[in-house]
Amino acid sequence: MQVPHNIISLKERVVKEIKANFAEHAPENCSLLLDSTGPSFTRQYIVLNAIGLERLKSYGEIHAFSGSVYALFGFMAFTTGANRVSIDSLCQPEAEKVFRDQHHQGAFSGLRSLAKLASGQSAFNSVEPLIASLEYMFGDFVDQPFSSFADNIHIYLAKSKDEPLLILSNNARCSPELQALRNAPIKQVIAMAANVPFVYGGVQQGTPYFDPVYTKHYVNTLKQITATDKPTLISTPWRSGKKENRHYLNCYPKGNARWLMLKDFTRLVSGRRNIAWSRDIYTAFKVAA
Repeated sequence: MQVPHNIISLKERVVKEIKANFAEHAPENCSLLLDSTGPSFTRQYIVLNAIGLERLKSYGEIHAFSGSVYALFGFMAFTTGANRVSIDSLCQPEAEKVFRDQHHQGAFSGLRSLAKLASGQSAFNSVEPLIASLEYMFGDFVDQPFSSFADNIHIYLAKSKDEPLLILSNNARCSPELQALRNAPIKQVIAMAANVPFVYGGVQQGTPYFDPVYTKHYVNTLKQITATDKPTLISTPWRSGKKENRHYLNCYPKGNARWLMLKDFTRLVSGRRNIAWSRDIYTAFKVAA
């Protein structure tokens, strides 16, 4: 697969920054915050592979939002050989068409989705396309309950736009009403974490939680996570550099992140071909830094 120069430069910068971060801080004394990245959550694979699975396991705390939850568990599957479809196969046109077909049925599906958005409805009726994509790539891996995973992982979910965010974890920080979700398959947890209301419908029957980015408490929660003495590595599209105990790692290539997200979002909703996600996966695991 041909990778554009800006994505190669992104990987080189990410690897360099992460090496510098670990030269100063041992992961067991730190936190990792995986911020929302819009539709291009696959950029987080580049960050996660530069960190490595063993160091990821060693982090004192991991906090994940939105599509980055998809990337976090997907990375674990890829690095342990639990993926159902190989990375090379995922980079073929046939795989890209599978994902489009999971979201769109019929020649005019993209136009219908755009029309629904324009009328104030969600583009798709449910999170089923997300679950289908997880099952296609990872098979039995995503049938495991959340309780099978480490207690340093914290997943954030929303119940309404006005209520404080809820935390799913296998430790004492877990919100009481989410404790039952520990027994749910992680594909359901991932789908709810990435359940953007105007894309997948938000709260509905069988899907009681949604992406917390679309609430009034999202930004304050990010601030609360980093309001500690613990050094925190933050993978985000929005900032770069260091401030006090925080190291902001920009996981997007140079350019306007909002514009890049909008292009990916438009491709998703309109059913247009998009190789960006497979290119990110290929870059993360196949391109030497």
